[in-house]
Amino acid sequence: MPLRSRSFAFLGAVAAFGAMTRDASAFCRTRTVAVAADYDAATFGCKLDGVPLFWQNACVGYSIFRAGSKKIAYEEAANGLSQAFTRWTGATCPADPVTGRTRPSIDVRDLGPVDCSKIEYVSGAANQNVVLFRDEEWRHGKQVLGLTTVRFNRENGEIFGADMELNTFDMDPLAVRDPVAPNEYDFLSVATHEAGHFLGMGHSDQRSSTMFARYLPGQTVQRNLTPDDIDAVCSVYRPDGQRTVLNTQVLVAPQCDPTPRGGYSTQCEEPSCAVVAFGVPRWRGGGLIAGALGAALFWRRRSASRSASRSS
Repeated sequence: MPLRSRSFAFLGAVAAFGAMTRDASAFCRTRTVAVAADYDAATFGCKLDGVPLFWQNACVGYSIFRAGSKKIAYEEAANGLSQAFTRWTGATCPADPVTGRTRPSIDVRDLGPVDCSKIEYVSGAANQNVVLFRDEEWRHGKQVLGLTTVRFNRENGEIFGADMELNTFDMDPLAVRDPVAPNEYDFLSVATHEAGHFLGMGHSDQRSSTMFARYLPGQTVQRNLTPDDIDAVCSVYRPDGQRTVLNTQVLVAPQCDPTPRGGYSTQCEEPSCAVVAFGVPRWRGGGLIAGALGAALFWRRRSASRSASRSS
């Protein structure tokens, strides 16, 4: 059955775990040019149109919506998300020959709870990179466990902001502690996958990878990064503190500042012409497969672009 990207080789009974088409690293990066809804990355490899996305700063901040979820205590959610991001930022990379550093040159910080639950980006004003739990309603299809919306500079791929939505409406039962039962949805696996999208990673075609698009209830393998995932984060956020952008090297900001672009606020910005709404994303992909034991669920990423230049 199809994922919304053609008959999707992740899904078909024959092609579900079929041969890869690339010998090199299988990770893909989210890019500034949309991938067609019917594009099958597992068969055809990464789309290389456009510019890959990245955070330029050495630190990025996120905030959990204060209401949290009825299915998971706020502290458990905060701890789980912290673990998810640390999976990426704490990866061990090949040592940089000059500095000797082995960690990706990015950190992610929890800035505390916020009262804003909008998926938006406000140019020239304070923002939040918010994490939302959708307990009461989920409008993106029950097959979609998480949705991360990314805003970026269309010219060079720099990420301006990202918001994460988690489908706690359909993830039932939700597991926040070990062991994870065969019918449960592992919160840490879902959060770690979405954290990858937050950092600019695309879907991998390796089924054991955290960034593989498919998740089955009871699985916990995707909470742990594979060499493919580690290659991805170490390539984007090199231990030497540089980003490869438009075939040049861009140095990371010299100091860690997790403040969102334009400043930080716990409140939503009042509506104005500066607000970029994302009700109809320009880029989305996701999918489902139905079977005797129920649906195998997939993540969908959505990205929206901003072409505005960097504000002071």
